[in-house]
Amino acid sequence: MKYRNILTVDLEDWFHVCGVSRYIPRESWDGLESRIVATTSRILDLLSRAKTLATFFVLGSVAEQYPTLVRGISDSGHEIASHGYAHRRVYTMTPDLFRDDLKRSADILAGITGKEIKGFRAPEWSIRDGSMWALDILQEEGFLYDSSMAPLHVIGNPQYPTRPWRHRLSKGEMWEIPPLVCDIRLINLPIGGGWGMRIFPYRLIRSAIIKNNRQGIPSVIFVHPREFDSNCPRVRLPLIKRFVLNASIVGTEKRFERLLDDFEFTTVANFIGL
Repeated sequence: MKYRNILTVDLEDWFHVCGVSRYIPRESWDGLESRIVATTSRILDLLSRAKTLATFFVLGSVAEQYPTLVRGISDSGHEIASHGYAHRRVYTMTPDLFRDDLKRSADILAGITGKEIKGFRAPEWSIRDGSMWALDILQEEGFLYDSSMAPLHVIGNPQYPTRPWRHRLSKGEMWEIPPLVCDIRLINLPIGGGWGMRIFPYRLIRSAIIKNNRQGIPSVIFVHPREFDSNCPRVRLPLIKRFVLNASIVGTEKRFERLLDDFEFTTVANFIGL
């Protein structure tokens, strides 16, 4: 079955992980080996081979360090959107700090690509019940869609809609683009990306996408460059973090290729007609 789904990439390096500052302090980031150019190039090769476009949610600090990489992604026809600047969870920031982080990222990305930055995804899906104020700031800063609310326990709320929908904000509507989940006995499974896409049976993911498509709903997939690097540096982390980051990582590329072969994907902007 062919249908136009949405493919996204969170463009960040292997050490950009929330909640592990005790193990990977922010002040150490500049001294760590960056692997983002090689891993992103691998993703771009796979997308080119499949003639598929994706939305890259780019971390501003990464774009600042690797402008040629980001410009090349944009010049290849992919959409560049914002992942913030400093990879901080939204709910850990004040509204003023969030606005500054957002604007800094958008200015860098627009300066590199020469294009308006229309979309945003918060690190770790961190726009949720306690940080909805961020949506009004996004709208005030000219963003046209958000992809930061996961319909999942722990990192979001399973009551959030599981299909693209529109927020009603003080100054009009704004699109929300949630990741693919699978409802199993009242529990939403995170099969759209990360550890869930890597460990759950492929037939479950494929079935969920087909079910959505039959209802006219796009399925939103997300990946990270680090997931395409089986030799990614390892550091001592809590067991749950090691699982989330590394479980079945060697199979990421093969699974990604199967998705590209089985389904059609496009960017967020193309899908919602921006």
